[in-house]
Amino acid sequence: MQPNIIKSAMLNGLIMGVLFSINFLCSLSQITAIILLSYILMIYILVAVYRSTVKFRDVECNGVITYSKAFSYVLLTFFFASLISSIAKFVYFQFVNPNYLDTIFQESMKMLQKMKFPIDDESMKQVESMLKPASFSLQFIWINVFIGSLVGLIMAVFIKKDKSVFAENNESQNNA
Repeated sequence: MQPNIIKSAMLNGLIMGVLFSINFLCSLSQITAIILLSYILMIYILVAVYRSTVKFRDVECNGVITYSKAFSYVLLTFFFASLISSIAKFVYFQFVNPNYLDTIFQESMKMLQKMKFPIDDESMKQVESMLKPASFSLQFIWINVFIGSLVGLIMAVFIKKDKSVFAENNESQNNA
C-alpha cells in the first residue's frame, strides 16, 4: 500500500484546524478556567498529532516510517491546520470582533510611546497594515508552521520506525 501523505495530512489538518480555532477562541477569554482549558487543549493537540502520525505510520506505511517522512507528515498537518485556523481568525477579526485589532494597535502605540520609542508615520503605517484582518490572520500560518516544524523535529525522533532486520531476512528467504 503506497501511503498518501498529503491526503492523510489534509484530513488530520482539518481536525487539528478545528482544535486550533477552538484554542484561539479560548485564549481570547478573560475567564481563568477557559484560559486553563486553552492550555489543556494545547497539550491535547500535541498528543493528537502524535497519535495521528503513529496511526499514519502503522496503517498507511505498514509500520515503517523514516524520520523525514514523519517530520513531513507533522509539518503538513500543522500547515493544513494553520490554513483552517487562519480562516477562523479572519472571520473573528473581520466580522465577530472587528475592533479587536484596532485595540491591539492602540495598546501597541501606547507601549511604544511609554518606552520612548521613536515613531514616525511610516512605521505607524507598517504596524497598522500588519494589523489588518487578512494580513494578521496570514501571519498565524507562518507562526503555526514554525511551531509545527519544531514539534515535528522532536516528534519524528519518537515516531520513526525502520524496517525490522528480521522482516528483511524473511523476505529474502521467501524470494529465494
